[in-house]
Amino acid sequence: MTETTQTNNRPLITAFDRTVLIIIGVIVAAIVLTIALGDRVGVTLERVSPVGSARSTSPITIQFSESMNRPTVSERLQFDPPLEGTVTWSANTLIYTPAEPMSPGASYTVTLMRGAQSEGGREVLSDTQFTFEVRRPRVAYLYPADDVPQNLWVVDPANLDSAAQVTFSATGIYDYAVSPDGSQIAFSERNTNGTNDIKLLDLDTGALTQITNCQDSSCTTPVWRPDGRLIAYERVDFNSDLGGVGRSPTRIWLADPFTSPPSSRPLFTQTQILGYNAQWSADGRRIAVFDSASVSILVYDFTTEEILAIPSRAGTSGALSPDGTKLVFPEVPPITEGQSIRQYLRIADLEANTVEFISTPEDPLEDDQARWNPDGTLLAITRRYSDERGTRGHLLYVLDPFNPTDARPVINDPNYADGAFYWSPTGDQLLVQRLRMFDEQGNPDNLARPEIWVTNLDGSAAQMVAHNAYLPRWVP
Repeated sequence: MTETTQTNNRPLITAFDRTVLIIIGVIVAAIVLTIALGDRVGVTLERVSPVGSARSTSPITIQFSESMNRPTVSERLQFDPPLEGTVTWSANTLIYTPAEPMSPGASYTVTLMRGAQSEGGREVLSDTQFTFEVRRPRVAYLYPADDVPQNLWVVDPANLDSAAQVTFSATGIYDYAVSPDGSQIAFSERNTNGTNDIKLLDLDTGALTQITNCQDSSCTTPVWRPDGRLIAYERVDFNSDLGGVGRSPTRIWLADPFTSPPSSRPLFTQTQILGYNAQWSADGRRIAVFDSASVSILVYDFTTEEILAIPSRAGTSGALSPDGTKLVFPEVPPITEGQSIRQYLRIADLEANTVEFISTPEDPLEDDQARWNPDGTLLAITRRYSDERGTRGHLLYVLDPFNPTDARPVINDPNYADGAFYWSPTGDQLLVQRLRMFDEQGNPDNLARPEIWVTNLDGSAAQMVAHNAYLPRWVP
């Protein structure tokens, strides 16, 4: 009998095994190819802005695909025309902030030359270029002045038909402030229970964000820090749940609109320090408030945490110079019986601890508001003379604060009184709220409503951009 042995003929590698091996091979090849071609792909730019159109105060941003060797980026960044500024970073995004507002109507080209390196050694392999045109600033205001509710409107002074309502509050807007880059407006809205809350309007998208939660308080008068990262505002607590206590004095709080949810805290932790009428220096280092408890202007330095007190009876914080080293503020002389009160201006040097006169109690005039131009070389003020130059209302003047004898009227119309005013971002125009007090025959104009005007510094090209409106602000 012959013995038969069976042989196992199954293959050593199955079809499934082959599939797995092929997939592994493809992955390995992809990895090898990625490593081999990595330097040829290079670092990519995921987003640049602005493109096409920009505000005069818009920052320039470049977002990279990975963390960069930052000096290699800065040294390859070019602007045409040249544009001075500072570079900061947020993660993988370069932020270039111009030292001065860009010229409205001008076109700028930004170029990043190839060769900028990531921290991993990869490079930007080609030049990147983008262009934008700076649009002219617009004007915001509250309307109507003679009815309720008041809401925010925005208009292009070069096209008055462009006037558009941007808030639609049923209870009305109390006051507001435009963000430094012109993209947002922080406003105080009246609530139905008598309180006020601060909200944030995105002018590009129309989105609304509530910044404060003042259920038993009045939160008003927002003021942006010049970098756009914080908002100072005034808060009064009603203390409704504390019988017989009454309302608190006004204090300054700081809101961070970029936390989620937005957060707030008092400017001063010491409860005995009061304050209102907050004003920032352009570098954000200092903030000035008026403290009614000490009857003085308090200038707080965030760097040193020091508080400088400047006695003043006028009840306002004045105007900090752009570099934060000077403070112009109104003062009133001691009140004596039978003497008329004339408010005058003084200038304090916060570094040298000196105070000088811009005008004096003996001058035949009364000064009111003052604001520095963007480069800190000129002041705009509202003034009323009591001599042969006299007018019945305050008019807008421009002067050199370090040679204040040569004050030049802006719009010299004695039939008007000039009120709130603001410099344009580039300092070549003024925005002013005006009221026609008398007609051409000198009779009181009892039907007058406040008007919003834009003018050059010498009064040329003056035009009314809104009627029956008030609280104007530039929108860069």
